[in-house]
Amino acid sequence: MTAQIDADRTMLDYFVARSTSTRPDGLLEAALTVVGQTRQRPAWRTLDWWLPSAWADLGAWYGRRVAIVAVVGLLIAVLLSLVVLGGSGHRLPPPFGLAKPGAIAMDIGGDIYLADANGGNRTKLFAGPHWDGHAMFSPDGTKIVFESGQDDNSTALMVMRADGTGTTTLISRMAEDDTVISWSSDSRWIATAARPMDEVSVPSGSHVPGVDVRIIVGDVGRGTASIVGGSELFGHDPRWSPDGTMLAFGRNYRCCSGPPDSLWLMRPDGTGLRQLSSLPGGGVPAWSPDGRRIAFLAEGIDRDSDLYLVDVDGNDVQKITDTPLDESFPVWSPDGTKIAFLTNQNPYGIKAEMEILDVSDGRVTTLQGPFVTANPPVWSPDGSHILGYVWGTPDDPGSVQSQDALAIFDATNGSEAVDIPIAGLYDSSWQRLAP
Repeated sequence: MTAQIDADRTMLDYFVARSTSTRPDGLLEAALTVVGQTRQRPAWRTLDWWLPSAWADLGAWYGRRVAIVAVVGLLIAVLLSLVVLGGSGHRLPPPFGLAKPGAIAMDIGGDIYLADANGGNRTKLFAGPHWDGHAMFSPDGTKIVFESGQDDNSTALMVMRADGTGTTTLISRMAEDDTVISWSSDSRWIATAARPMDEVSVPSGSHVPGVDVRIIVGDVGRGTASIVGGSELFGHDPRWSPDGTMLAFGRNYRCCSGPPDSLWLMRPDGTGLRQLSSLPGGGVPAWSPDGRRIAFLAEGIDRDSDLYLVDVDGNDVQKITDTPLDESFPVWSPDGTKIAFLTNQNPYGIKAEMEILDVSDGRVTTLQGPFVTANPPVWSPDGSHILGYVWGTPDDPGSVQSQDALAIFDATNGSEAVDIPIAGLYDSSWQRLAP
């Protein structure tokens, strides 16, 4: 029984007794004692304390109605926002698995263009004062990272929204940069390799990765990037693990001062270095979407470049190809069931066949289409097609010519690839959209 109920009953007994001719002894004193012990409501919690008494009832009346109107307005605002977001078409795709093909970003003649999913309707998206290229869509399809040439023959690493706005420079004064930039699965971080311009004695304007390139990690959210791993770590082609906790890369050593290049892992801050494979020439890693295996290139018996698979713990190394030809740039399909790669038919990297490895049974299929260059193949987000690049004169590397067509290979039924003439084409990236 609460103190409030005790007080009420005591007061009731008091007034009943008072109405009689006699008053029980001690009843008044007991009532006053209980009242004195009962906690009172603070005065500031009443409208009378804040307002004149004449306004109190009116304020309570308006207060109740204002509260009701505020709650109803809030509910309406929430419903409207849900309608707007739901109908805007801006749902983000998952970072892995099949997705809807969106636009294709292309490096054409040193500028960045945007094309539709068929390679047509191309519009210029970004054009700096010199050259711009190596554009890569983020996994969520909302951003594009790219490299941009500067006045001093150096390169800047930049990022922009998918519509070409909001350009931000992550790091500048780079040289001998990688041709591929890797995104983390959450579309927050990037990784690439380049040599700081300050370490190049004679700026040559070269954009071919050298021995002394370093691993660079960029925080797109903050608009910054930096070299990781310390002054003695050199490497190329860093690739993010699907969970974003590790980078796989080909480790380099300065000329004549260390072992051959090999495949290594490290954390994104440059710590936790661990050799994954001791095969010489190891590099160009590609993580499976489930994060369990890595496809990579390393030397074969004839010192050619062959394709391998290895578990992330370094065990169960499998040699996938064993030909006298050089393979290049393995890329997993979005669903993780196949790996696309290129088999070079000459040593110049401009005459290669597009191949697909079925991971489940190890069967390799050559896709029907033209010879393409050794640039990384690009899967469509739905896994149905692969992009390659056609060199106009693949048997004449000395000709003054560049890639002049985009080849769209069918990865499902083996039909002939479709060629789209695009003079000055270099590379591309396919945007992922929500299904």
